[in-house]
Amino acid sequence: MNGDDVRAVRFPPGNGYGAAAVNELLDRVAVELDVGRPAGPLIESATFPQRSGYEADAVDWFFGQLLAHPGGPGPPGPSGDPWPQFAVADYFTWSGPGDLARRSAEQPWVARGNYNSQVRKYFEQDCRTAWGDFGQLPGTSLWWGRAGWRRVLRTAEGQTLASLQGNALASLSMQMWSQGSSRFLTISAGGKRFTFQKTGRAQSSSPRAAEIAARSNRDIVGHFAPPGSAGSLANPRELADETGTPILYISGSNSDLNASACITFADQRWLRFPVRGTEPGNAIMTAVDEAGNRAVRYRAPGRIGSGIEITVHPHRELTDELVVAIAISAPWLRVYFQRPGGAA
Repeated sequence: MNGDDVRAVRFPPGNGYGAAAVNELLDRVAVELDVGRPAGPLIESATFPQRSGYEADAVDWFFGQLLAHPGGPGPPGPSGDPWPQFAVADYFTWSGPGDLARRSAEQPWVARGNYNSQVRKYFEQDCRTAWGDFGQLPGTSLWWGRAGWRRVLRTAEGQTLASLQGNALASLSMQMWSQGSSRFLTISAGGKRFTFQKTGRAQSSSPRAAEIAARSNRDIVGHFAPPGSAGSLANPRELADETGTPILYISGSNSDLNASACITFADQRWLRFPVRGTEPGNAIMTAVDEAGNRAVRYRAPGRIGSGIEITVHPHRELTDELVVAIAISAPWLRVYFQRPGGAA
């Protein structure tokens, strides 16, 4: 990635970080790249005021990927990733005509309104194109949806890989993780049954739980929020097998246009679930691991009852723990767009 690539980055308007501060950092990063200097120190030391401007999720993901892959994605093929490094959050590259090619946080409100309208239209079209191309990437195709009173995860051939029983309706609401109703949910996969443990005081004060909660807090408030910014430090929910051995933890949530949900596995690997789109009908959710690698993509075709289409990266082994993680996370794409009170 070079300076011109950074200058062409656009973020749709939203709540999170002040646009002027983000734009200033983009310009400074572009200058550093133009002269061949690393931009990492600038990015790592940056903070942005929390206000209306750009979505924090999108800004966090862009600068995080720039730190992880300063040279840009590698080529597809046998030695590269068969999934291109497509954006997973609400940012894109665009050089529009005339003044529209410039970020306009400091323009008069009329000009800024016109610019923002153009950005939204371009971004919506970009999301619709990506949504339509969903099935073109290689990988294992799965489907998640209702089967009677259960929710199931199935292969393209109809084989059931996982089923969610018990409080199945609650599994569609991210409120369950903070309220504890997830403990009534049973998940079956690979001939095993998994249930959510009720987190006790000793568990919630463990170093592992504290580390997961702190990471979730950073995801909720934003990676570039000023020091001391407050977030929700709710205890992570623990999913265990029949012997009581934890296999994963759930923290954060995907709701109200904030994608802070995270699944942390027992060995401390984790997946985040950013969403790119303006509504369920043009959005794609992507499971991204701790190294920034794309693992799973999710698309919601049609109405809620039509389920979720899923593609697993061809380099990912479909282990029992990944199957369970996909079965749990699939509904989070639609829930991401729900506002407080249940409105989308």
